[in-house]
Amino acid sequence: MIKVETKNTIKIDIEKYLKDPVFMALVKKYAKESEEFNKNKSKIDKEHDKIVKRVFQSKKEAAKFIGKAIGTKVKPSELVAAQNSFVTTELEYREADIVYRLKGTNIVILIEHQTRVDYRMAYRILNYQIEIMRANEVENPKKEDKECLVIPIVLYTGKEKWTAKNYIKEIQERLFEDTKIGKEEIELGTLGYYTLVDVNNYTKEELLKEGGILSKIMLIEKERSTKDLVKTIFEINERIQNEKNKEIVYTAMYLGLEKKFGTKITNKIMEKIIGKGSGNMLAVEQMVLEENEMLRNEGKRVSVVNMIKRGFPIKTISEISELSQKEIKEIMKSIKK
Repeated sequence: MIKVETKNTIKIDIEKYLKDPVFMALVKKYAKESEEFNKNKSKIDKEHDKIVKRVFQSKKEAAKFIGKAIGTKVKPSELVAAQNSFVTTELEYREADIVYRLKGTNIVILIEHQTRVDYRMAYRILNYQIEIMRANEVENPKKEDKECLVIPIVLYTGKEKWTAKNYIKEIQERLFEDTKIGKEEIELGTLGYYTLVDVNNYTKEELLKEGGILSKIMLIEKERSTKDLVKTIFEINERIQNEKNKEIVYTAMYLGLEKKFGTKITNKIMEKIIGKGSGNMLAVEQMVLEENEMLRNEGKRVSVVNMIKRGFPIKTISEISELSQKEIKEIMKSIKK
C-alpha cells in the first residue's frame, strides 16, 4: 500500500494556491491553453491515446505502471476505477485520461498520456487535482477527513525529449519565497506536481523485457527509422503471443506502420506479421527497402522538376541529382506533355 501523509500536505498547499486569486486566474488560463493545445492532435496521435486508455483499463497493466512510476508496489485488486469527468466551478466540462482510487484510502491516481511536449502541463494537472478534490468533497460531505490526495503521472511517448517543468513551483518561482527545490523535497501528491514517465528514458532492451503490453506499445512509439520499426515489431510479435490483450498491440503496430508507409503497404506487412510471424521478416524488410527506394526516387524527381522549372542547366541538374542527362531530358519531355 502507498504510505503518504495526506492531510497536512493538502491543507497547506490548498491554502497557498486557492487563496491567491491572481495565481488561480493564471492556473485556469494556462490549463485551458494546455487543453486547447492537446485538442489539436493529429488523427494518428488521437488513435494512440485511445490505445493507451484501453491498456490502462486493465487493472493489471495499470497497477504495474503505477508501481514502477512512483516506486512502490500496487496490487490490481487495490485499484478502483474512479470517475474521470467533472464539471468545473465555471460549469465547463472536463475529462481526464485515467483515474483510479486506491481501495480503502483517500488516494487517487491520475494518469495522463502525452504525445507532444506541453509546457502548460503542470497547470492542467493542478486544475485537474483541484477539481477531483472538489468532486470528492461533494461525494463525501459528512466525512471528517474529506480531502483526497491526487497523485498525477504523465506518460509521454513523443519523439522529442520532455523539457517541460514537472512542478509549478519551478515555473512560477516569483510566487514563492523558497525557490530552491529539488525532486527529493517534493512529496507525492503535492499540488501542481506530476511524476513523468518518458519513453525516451528507456532502452529498447528494457521495454522488450518488461512484462505486459504497455511497454511494447511504448517501444513502437519510440522507434524512429522504418527499418528499426519493422524489426522491432517482429520481435514484439514473438513476445506477445501469450498476452491476453495482444490485439491492442497489433492496433498500435498498424498505426505506427501506417504513419510511415500508408494503408496499402501496412496491410501487406500486417498480414505477414500475423500470418507466419518471424519467418516473414526478410520478405517484409525487402518490401520496406523497395518502398523507401521508391519514395526517394519520387522525391528526387520532384526536385529535378523544380530545377527544370527554375531554368537550371541540364548539366547542373545532373550533378546535383546524380541522374544522367538522358534521364533528365525524359523528365523534361514528360513535363511538356
